[in-house]
Amino acid sequence: MNSELQKAGSELQKVEPSRNDAPKRSFGRMYAPRVDVAETEDALILYADLPGVKQEDVSLTCKGDELILHAACAPRHAGKKPVYAEYGVGAFSRAFRLAEQVGTDGIEASLKDGVLTVRVPKAAAVRPKRIAVTG
Repeated sequence: MNSELQKAGSELQKVEPSRNDAPKRSFGRMYAPRVDVAETEDALILYADLPGVKQEDVSLTCKGDELILHAACAPRHAGKKPVYAEYGVGAFSRAFRLAEQVGTDGIEASLKDGVLTVRVPKAAAVRPKRIAVTG
């Protein structure tokens, strides 16, 4: 694990989702999506793999100090008898504990090509500030 992910891990920690937060629309099995977290000077960027999920089937909520992700993928072969399948479909669920050094008001998310990108801004107090030196 590199130092940037170690720092990000101290600000964004994995927690288990509660059953009360289960998605309303679910298909088949439950999966925990694979996630990468990167850090910039002003934000943490979370990348979650959600193959086959449509934008309308993603739920991202911030509740207290948790960022909760739920998503569902409908069966691709409805009405057909599968002969062989390696690609599982179902619901995705993952939750992360947010550190107090992040600004939850400015969280942004987008879904493109099966990857959910979530930008969690850092609080102004922990962002690096450049100080001008005069002589």
